[in-house]
This record gives sequence, structure tokens and C-alpha cells, in this order.
Amino acid sequence: MAKKIIVNGYAYSWRDLRHRLDRVRIRLPQAMADAARNFFVDSFTKQGWDTGHGIKKWKPRKKSDGRRRRAILVKTGRLRKSIRIRRATFRRITIAAEAPYAAAHNFGVDETVTVRAHTRRTYGRVQEKYTTSSGKERTRTKRVETGSHTVRSHTRHMQLPQRQFMGDSQMLDQKLDRIVERAVEEIFDI
Repeated sequence: MAKKIIVNGYAYSWRDLRHRLDRVRIRLPQAMADAARNFFVDSFTKQGWDTGHGIKKWKPRKKSDGRRRRAILVKTGRLRKSIRIRRATFRRITIAAEAPYAAAHNFGVDETVTVRAHTRRTYGRVQEKYTTSSGKERTRTKRVETGSHTVRSHTRHMQLPQRQFMGDSQMLDQKLDRIVERAVEEIFDI
């Protein structure tokens, strides 16, 4: 086996080159997976999908409750937090949104769905008197269940506009290409 290898006129120690290559093989998949995950999560900040030719903004909600407007696709942050790196190896990188409704929002839905039978509860408010530790009488309002009824299984036509936050993007491809280029430069000290 050759002790030195020559690339573009530069002589490299085979052992040193192999050590650098192994280091990149370990770090590169995780770096690429982190970049892709961060790109997908940034869609929630941008409120749209970055195609590489500009941002395709998400369609706004139909209803506004009159209060402060919150971001689209964000109520508790569960969908955004569910975007995780499942696997990052040299052969395959898998990133998934694990929320059960992620695909419906990412691809959009226009179909008839079956709603399972369930119980619907009704609530009311009751005034309750109590005495504080200092002896003063106070009244507080409590929310209590006033009844319930069973809703039978039925179908409903569901329409959700596509609000893509994961998928193919030229901008993401460019970011990943830059990461790979830096890794190759790290191997050959370019």
C-alpha cells in the first residue's frame, strides 16, 4: 500500500487522509440532518415554504377571533417540535414530523372523512361562596359539567389548504451542497 497519495499536486499521508475521511463520514450526516431539520422548522418562522425562488406564503386562516393573531400552524408548538431526525447515517438521512396531523397540513386535504362516535359534554358556570383564611367571604365562578350526549359516527367533507413545511427545495439543496463542499475541503485542507 502506498505511503503517500497525490491529489492535484499535493502529497498526503495515506494514514492522515484516511483519518480525515473517517472523521467526515461520522460528522457529515449529522450536520446535513441538522441543517435540513432547521430549514424545516424555519418554515414556521417564515410562515411559508422557501422554494429557492422565494417564499410561498401559507394561506391565512378563515376565522379570526378578534384577539391577537397567532402564527399559522402554531397553537401549542406540537407540530413544529415533532420535526425530528429519525436517522442520520452516511447512506440515509430521515427526518419526520411525528404529529398525527402533520401530513394533512403539509400536503393539504380535500376529501370526505369519517368522524368516530364520541361523547360531547356541555359545561355551565356556577357561583360558589367561600371564606378566606382571614375570615372574609368571597364568591368565585366555577366551570362544571352540566350534561353530555353521544354523537353518532358520521362523515364530513374536510378541506385543508396545503401549508408545506417539509419537502424538496432548491434552497435546502444549496445549503446541503455547501456543507458537503466544506467537508471535502476539510479532508484535503483546501
